[in-house]
This record gives sequence, C-alpha cells and structure tokens, in this order.
Amino acid sequence: MLDLLAKLATKLQPFRKLSYLLAVILVGIIFSQLQQTTSQQPTSPYALLSFIACIWLLLFNILLSLFDNIPKINTDSPGIFIRIKLKVQRILYHFLALLFIGLTLVIVFLSLRVLRV
Repeated sequence: MLDLLAKLATKLQPFRKLSYLLAVILVGIIFSQLQQTTSQQPTSPYALLSFIACIWLLLFNILLSLFDNIPKINTDSPGIFIRIKLKVQRILYHFLALLFIGLTLVIVFLSLRVLRV
C-alpha cells in the first residue's frame, strides 16, 4: 500500500503547480459567488461545487506532499540503529497512509451526500 502511494505521488508530481492554479481559481469562484448572493437569493451551486473541488485538491496536495519521499527498506545498512530508524519511519508512513485512506473515504461520503447522488 505504501509503495503504491509513493509511486502514485511520484508520477503525479508534474501536476502540483496546476493544482495550485486550479485551487486559486476555485477560491476566486467561491468568493465571487458569495459576494453576488443577497439575502433573498439562495446560494449558488457553483460555490458549493467549487468548495468540494477545493477539498479534493487539498487531498491531492496532501498525497503529493506526504508520500513523495518514503524511505526504502534497506537490509544492507551498516548499523542496527539505522535499520530501526527506517522501520520506525515506515511505520509512521503506514499510519499516515491509513489516515489518508480514511480521509479519502470521508470526503467521498461527504461529496456524495452534498451532491445527493
């Protein structure tokens, strides 16, 4: 699981700057839609869709940031402390991977509930 997330993060690195640009555009859409609404008009669906897209972009950037530099398992390392350090780091990355997958499932659930699909 950890190696799959690392490969995915490595392959998606070229899209990092594009995701930042898209996030800025979506935040601009949210602010413009919120400024245009008055007390008589309901909120625009574009603002809600932009908010959901911003949450997905945040999750995408978390994937790219966390799982880019995962330490490899090295059985030929010279000392026992280095091997222990690598194992502890990988255990922490496994915990972060479980949190990431849980967060993804929560965002999928919320997206489906908000969009009423």
